[in-house]
Amino acid sequence: MQRNKFDIFGPFILTIFMLILKFLFPNKMSFFTEIIIYTIYIMGNNILYGYLGLVSFGQPFYLGVGAYSAALYLAYIGHNPLIAILLGLVSGIVLGIVFGSPFIRLRSSYFALINAALCAIGVFVFERLLIDITRGNDGLWFRSRMHSISLLDIRLPSNFFYFAVILFLIVTIIYRHIDHSSLGTLFRALKNNEDKLKFLGYNTFLIKWIGFILASMLTSFSGALYAVNFGFVNPSLGENSRAIEVIVATVIGGSGTVYGPFFGAFAFLGIKDIVCRWITRWELVVGTITIIVLFRFSKGIWGNIKYLIDNYKIKPAKLK
Repeated sequence: MQRNKFDIFGPFILTIFMLILKFLFPNKMSFFTEIIIYTIYIMGNNILYGYLGLVSFGQPFYLGVGAYSAALYLAYIGHNPLIAILLGLVSGIVLGIVFGSPFIRLRSSYFALINAALCAIGVFVFERLLIDITRGNDGLWFRSRMHSISLLDIRLPSNFFYFAVILFLIVTIIYRHIDHSSLGTLFRALKNNEDKLKFLGYNTFLIKWIGFILASMLTSFSGALYAVNFGFVNPSLGENSRAIEVIVATVIGGSGTVYGPFFGAFAFLGIKDIVCRWITRWELVVGTITIIVLFRFSKGIWGNIKYLIDNYKIKPAKLK
């Protein structure tokens, strides 16, 4: 039991940590909000890459669809940001059901490429094909159309931070539950040896499809949160060039772990924020750090922290 204390209370510890940071560095509140949203974004990619072993270069597409689902509702139909976020969540489920079935039948390399192609198609649709609705590269502004909700006016940045923290806690608890459930075990088993899982009688197609739906749902959900937070979206949110960013953040944090996405988001956005003050091409520093992580710390930040904690607690027990 001693070894699992952080694992059990991790969602609450990380939530309290974000609240403490907000009070210690109030001028960085928007940055901490972005970390929370980006963590949920990485969680989606982590299901594909960390649990199922599938590399996707199309995550910005699902992010963009979630953002535009919320944005189009707020710009033309309604005023309730909660409904907008719910629409982003539902759009991810629909995408997972529609694209998941054909995509997961492909080998990993083709899976990565077809998602990249989908990402390019998505940018074209939002930038050119639906320009009269989306306003193309000029973007879609809708903050003035949002109405306040009862108990908390999330149009205010400070209130949205608390709203995002609550959602972060709920999502992390559910994410941890999935990791510790039989479904999470099946995800990892499928990544290690799909043939053995088939031999045992499991429907590996269905397992991968469920994983794909969960991944697209979390990604689109984070896109909707982005839209409501900024009150603005444009096609650059779903560009192909952003696809590698979420993969790098997943690797840095620790792929296939519950809390890796949080540490990956914190490290990736933190490095980006610091380096951008000194040099324009922040990608050089992030790329170098990624190479070091891959060769020296393959488990990522959280994976190595967990390894050190486990070893520290096991050794005294052996001495006794």
